[in-house]
Amino acid sequence: MKSVEKISFLTYGCKVNQFDTDRIASTLSGKFKIIDDNKSSDLCIVNTCTVTNNSDKQIISDIRKLKKNNPNCKILVTGCLAQTNPESLEGIKEVDYIVDNANKYLISKVISQPNIKRKVISNIFDIDKFSDFKISQKERRSRAFLSVQDGCSYRCSFCIIPFARGKSRSMSVESVIEKIDEFSLLGYNEVVISGIHLSSYGRDIGTSLIELLKEIENRTNISNIRLSSIDPADTNEELIYFFSNSKKICPSFHISLQSGSEAILKLMKRRYKIERFSSIVKLIKENIQLSCIGTDVIAGFPGETEDFFNETYDYIKTSQLDYLHVFPYSDRRGTRASARDDKVSPELKKERSKVLRELGEIKKLNFYSKFIGKKLPAIVEKNNHARTRNYIDVNLDGKSFAKPGQLLDLIIDKVENGKAYGHYV
Repeated sequence: MKSVEKISFLTYGCKVNQFDTDRIASTLSGKFKIIDDNKSSDLCIVNTCTVTNNSDKQIISDIRKLKKNNPNCKILVTGCLAQTNPESLEGIKEVDYIVDNANKYLISKVISQPNIKRKVISNIFDIDKFSDFKISQKERRSRAFLSVQDGCSYRCSFCIIPFARGKSRSMSVESVIEKIDEFSLLGYNEVVISGIHLSSYGRDIGTSLIELLKEIENRTNISNIRLSSIDPADTNEELIYFFSNSKKICPSFHISLQSGSEAILKLMKRRYKIERFSSIVKLIKENIQLSCIGTDVIAGFPGETEDFFNETYDYIKTSQLDYLHVFPYSDRRGTRASARDDKVSPELKKERSKVLRELGEIKKLNFYSKFIGKKLPAIVEKNNHARTRNYIDVNLDGKSFAKPGQLLDLIIDKVENGKAYGHYV
């Protein structure tokens, strides 16, 4: 690509996408200058998410604004939206190039060619092995993200991600250990282990998530290991007991519920029942001191009657869950749920989402308030914030100055308006 010297990024979606952006940037850093300012870059790589219709609309809106503010900037769109619906991007004049998930790690090669194709698309399901890589530099974050698994071999009726990411595939255990050691040498004190369906780790290479975590526990020097998300269908007593005895695994867990109604879980094609989810939460709370448990909930799934919604609300209200990520149901082309004719109206989805978010704020406030006056280990983040090992976001007082990524102990002084405030000791 002619006249490209400076490259910037826009990244949407999950921790895996953030990790993918870092990987793409590392392949480009030797040939181009990577900058943060989209207004002065020659090329902006937009790494997309496609979980909801709203995310698609936001991405397209941002692309148009970017082009308006920097007309000479070329825009290359990659990621999940580029994989599942490249046709929607082809009609947008501001988009110069489209490179799907299957080819995103080859962007350096693609843009180095004299004549670049506008669209580079492949079949994501042709990819059988995890695309490994080398860590080249320390990113500007307080913690390191390490995606050890990609794709998903399951088919929840609402989810487009398997079509965006392909089948489940895993990084080798030895490669994971090597990368964690490299992160430690680079000065990181915490690594977030992530994946599209992390609980599937190892099934394609003859191992499992718990075996990987045992190796990390015994063979690495990193202080904190945090897991991005685990599936209740694949979480058992052995895994929870391992967490409870681990010196490295942070006591914060994100376990996707999606609905508190048994009938809706069945329509969603989820692989567990409410009783199973409840037993996991109970076991964690009984065995892991200070543990924090969060979850995802979808409001307004097709077929969700008022009674089914109330079942979800009542279940969460009385549960030991500590925070919620609430999403209104969003139609995704090609999924089973999208073909249903018993959709919930947009207005009702919005109302139910609001009710659940308010409940989630109450639960988070109650959880934070339990730790007022208590000393907790934490890692420093940007803008004078710190994150405790059990996932409380703490605003440090003006007298507290510490370097992002530093481990320290802090005391929570108060909780106001849903936020925790404290100082380090």
